[in-house]
Amino acid sequence: MPTRRTARALAAVSTVLALVAVPLHADASGTVGAAVRVNKSIPTPKDYFGFAMGTTGRLAGFDSIKRYLRLVADRSDRVNYQVADTTTMGNEYPVLFVSSPKNLRNLNQIVRDNQRLADPRGIGEEEARRLAARSKPVYLIEGTLHSTEVGNTQALMDIVHRFATETSDYTSRVLDNAVLLVIPSGNPDGQHLVVDHFNKTAGTAYNRVYPDLYHRYVGHDNNRDWFMFTQRETRTRARLEQTYRPVAGHYMHQAGTGGPRLWAPPYDEPLGTGVDPITLQSAITQGSQAVRALTAEGKKGVGTDDAYGIFWNADVMGYSTFLGTSLFLTEIASARDLAYPYTSTDGKPLGPQNMTIRMPQPYDKATWTLEQIVAYAKTAAYAGIKYVADNPESWLFNNLYQVARNGTNLTDVVPGTPYAYVVPAGQRDPYAVLEMLRLFEFGKVEIDQATAAFTANGKRYPAGSYVLRTRQPLGRWVDQLLKIDEYPEKAARKCADCPLIMPYSETTDNVALLLGVDVEPVEEAFTAPLQRVRQVVPQQVRMPAPPRGAYLVAPDSYGVAHVLARLQKANVPVFRAGEEFDAAGREFAPGTVVVPPSDAARRVLQEVAASTGIPVYATDAVPKVDGFRLKPGTRVGLVRGANNMPGGWMMWLLDQYGVNYRVVGADDYADLRGRYDTIVLADGVSKDTIVKGLDPAKNPPQFAWARGVGEDGWKALAGFVSGGGNLVAIGGASETARQLLDLPIDNAAPSDQEKFSVPGALLRASYKPDVPAAWGMPKSWPVWFNRDAAYRVRGEAQVASAYPEDGDLLASGYAKGSEALGGLANVATFDVGKGHATVAASEITFRSWPRATWPLVVNSIYHGPSEPTRYDRVALPATD
Repeated sequence: MPTRRTARALAAVSTVLALVAVPLHADASGTVGAAVRVNKSIPTPKDYFGFAMGTTGRLAGFDSIKRYLRLVADRSDRVNYQVADTTTMGNEYPVLFVSSPKNLRNLNQIVRDNQRLADPRGIGEEEARRLAARSKPVYLIEGTLHSTEVGNTQALMDIVHRFATETSDYTSRVLDNAVLLVIPSGNPDGQHLVVDHFNKTAGTAYNRVYPDLYHRYVGHDNNRDWFMFTQRETRTRARLEQTYRPVAGHYMHQAGTGGPRLWAPPYDEPLGTGVDPITLQSAITQGSQAVRALTAEGKKGVGTDDAYGIFWNADVMGYSTFLGTSLFLTEIASARDLAYPYTSTDGKPLGPQNMTIRMPQPYDKATWTLEQIVAYAKTAAYAGIKYVADNPESWLFNNLYQVARNGTNLTDVVPGTPYAYVVPAGQRDPYAVLEMLRLFEFGKVEIDQATAAFTANGKRYPAGSYVLRTRQPLGRWVDQLLKIDEYPEKAARKCADCPLIMPYSETTDNVALLLGVDVEPVEEAFTAPLQRVRQVVPQQVRMPAPPRGAYLVAPDSYGVAHVLARLQKANVPVFRAGEEFDAAGREFAPGTVVVPPSDAARRVLQEVAASTGIPVYATDAVPKVDGFRLKPGTRVGLVRGANNMPGGWMMWLLDQYGVNYRVVGADDYADLRGRYDTIVLADGVSKDTIVKGLDPAKNPPQFAWARGVGEDGWKALAGFVSGGGNLVAIGGASETARQLLDLPIDNAAPSDQEKFSVPGALLRASYKPDVPAAWGMPKSWPVWFNRDAAYRVRGEAQVASAYPEDGDLLASGYAKGSEALGGLANVATFDVGKGHATVAASEITFRSWPRATWPLVVNSIYHGPSEPTRYDRVALPATD
């Protein structure tokens, strides 16, 4: 974190001691009880913003929110305001710490004690209890990670004001016993985009809800990034959690309009081995406290269970869970257009109406308001925090010390857990190994490396192999991300004949398979000459002497995308071999990057090799190999449409690898060939995305790029391809490409979900590395599949990837009936007039996770516009 100063922290506790319907907190008009005093020097949110939080049609913008919170911190010795980082778009990422002045002065010691509790090695139970008695629990509370869920950040203004100003038995106990880490918005960029748009469109004919992604890249997917850590905001929050070690986290969300008015834990099935039972039970108890408080206040329509089965995979479960943080999630029903009353169309009460154990008091009104969202949010927050502040020693001892101690004894606590995972040295893709190890390094996992060869489970591993033990504080996280997932069909049913419950998100998050790294579990303990890795660095690459013939880079790594993009940016000619050839004493595969020697080429290759670990070779003999010369400065257009998350992830990927791209705007369709060499259709792009787009009458001019281009634009895109352009279509957009270009393919994936279901899993797939789209791919590696298409090819095509015909295809996760895909194509390239089209039926770029299949996209982007030739004719003057 950029800011390392001593912080002061905020904590809040509700006064629910009995199930009676009394107010839990002071409001703008008065106080609760004679014991309450309020600091008058700090204005209420109503006085500062000019309206009460939750007022219909009124939202405080994030700039004014930051100014208000700074004012509160300036005038209160209970509050400290800090900027933890800057965001993707350059905005401030503010955090607040509120607690008693004594706790804030002592926060450094609190942090040291809590971090010591979180690593139980070297301290016994007696010492742990002493530390727990001396320290204070940190309670994290976060609003608007999803930026259209606006009510929660508004509610946090009232929560902060209360604990900054009120003096009562309630607030005193909270401030003395806990430290609250407040994140006003988990996505500040989105708050600026969404709320500023809402306020600017007041009184206009424009839609009030921001029409595009409310995070530059990932939109609503920003809470699906808790194991890859791709986004800046994700990493900022993770660093806060690593530093302050909150025992509980209240992640305040909103849901659709038709569900419970507020949902709280208990969670639904399935349950994986990754979560420690202590953190799970803690979250369930917090949810119960919130439901109890809401019921006491007469707030109806509160539901539990039957939703949010988030404890199977790390992407939704969250990294903090593995640190011992209780994941207290609330989901509140949303209003209309963010801030206006929502009324049922039939006049009947909103939400489920069956009175059950899971909802004993159904909501009995037909209208739901922003004011209610704010009120429900505050009640739930106060109740959740109360439970922690009333039991500070218990939370510290159990959620920090006990959870970490269970991790250090994981093979005993969870029988069947491997003792360690070994990453053998000499992998085909050193960049994939680097990225995987850096992921674990960021997550504070202890990584060892062998200084000499060793034997484990009867297998010999070479020096340089990495070892990730599971018996360490974050051992559950290691196992979660490296084990082959086997979905618990029996446990994920509530009775023997009940339907199978699918997880809230995907069924696997195996990072080794996603990145293309060979990892081997070792079941039994072993000894080996190991040393702790203090910093993960790329494998050392020794650059060859400047050659007379060519530099050579094998195509095996997905990091070759860096090589291609950087060489193009430096205006260095790039050639790719179309066949195997021998040079420099070794054999090179099709797709090898062959670069004429020059000072510019050497600089680029040296930089890429040093940052990725990808080897660079050289030959003095000019390779006489057939292949393709990449078009200099290949121009890439991305069709994503407004509010398309796969398109946002594609932007992130293209930016990470430095690809020369632009988002295709409506005005570009008048001259696609003049602007682009390759056009990529992101998953989710349909004909309607292109033809209809956003209605200019309902959206400000800044979104004109996403307006529909009509049938003429649709035809222009088809003409771009047939006239010599290159089209790459991913996932669902493959069907759009089929429709656009009349490709000779039929989707043969079964539609009967009773017989066929693959809801986010890795399936075995085969590749043809001599086909340009599959250059550098192994002959077999799993591919991502999530209710996608699979094609039967009727005409001429180069099939780069298909599904094997030998039975069950599941590699990790859950799949039913996957054998039906056997023999069907996944990735294929077609000649269309003078141009080319490549389709990938499955979303091989899903959330950027499956990096192992990224070469399929990169190869297709650059190959289509390339020209066939022979290398010696590129590097030397042509001769007869």
